[in-house]
Amino acid sequence: MNRHDPEVAAAYAAEHLSDVASAPGRDHGGIQSVDIGMSVLKALAVAKGPMSLKEIGAACGMAPSKAHRYLHSLVAGGLVAQQKRSGKYDLGLFALRLGVSAIRRIDVVNRASDHLEDLVDQLGMPAHVAIWSHEGPIAVRWQRTADSLISPDVLGSTFPLLRSATGNVFLSYMPERITQPFVDAEVQKESELEDAITFDVEGIIRTVREQGYAMALGTFVPNYIGICAPIVNWDEEICAAVTVVGRLTRDPEQRRAAAMRLTSFCKTLSAATR
Repeated sequence: MNRHDPEVAAAYAAEHLSDVASAPGRDHGGIQSVDIGMSVLKALAVAKGPMSLKEIGAACGMAPSKAHRYLHSLVAGGLVAQQKRSGKYDLGLFALRLGVSAIRRIDVVNRASDHLEDLVDQLGMPAHVAIWSHEGPIAVRWQRTADSLISPDVLGSTFPLLRSATGNVFLSYMPERITQPFVDAEVQKESELEDAITFDVEGIIRTVREQGYAMALGTFVPNYIGICAPIVNWDEEICAAVTVVGRLTRDPEQRRAAAMRLTSFCKTLSAATR
């Protein structure tokens, strides 16, 4: 199993979490209340959105009153948050921080992070590392320049597959069975806009594959360009992606030079995963 692949790593973690959380009454030397709390967190993690108390109870096989007691403690600890208007529950800020911390421990993310500052210094452009998540590409590491105007709140942000350079790279290197639902949703959303863009999905994939990088000129963040290249393993499977960001006013030659330097940077990291 390729543990460098974040999708495989996530599946591995979910499988082993299931072993613990699916049988809270089993005597395995652990603490039963913790096991039950884990089952509540797992239900929220795999859900497509916030859940009601009744839905959580049903998912965990327990009465809503019992689920409420565990949720009360999880909310107090920041692992779960309750929406004020609907009363529904979702993963909390501390759960997000735990996830980002775990992701940062993935070897490929660590390798990229170790050298990201040098890349930023060379190009004079802020950069981030992204991996694939159940919500699409997500930024897990951010390195800013001294005069960067872009907020570091980019950490934890997800990127559209069609409008962003980061998304274009994952679109081009991830299996179509995984990316297609995201593409369909984005195309539908785009069609509802007054200034809708018609995207040539096959053309995007072909260009990124031929160039080895993607470049988005203000389609995601107005007045900014994004340049992204993949970090791949020996089987050409994407492990992560590195994106640098700059002003749209940058000279085209500067853009190309930045793209070449970024591509070389990611190829070196790709070789280290093999």
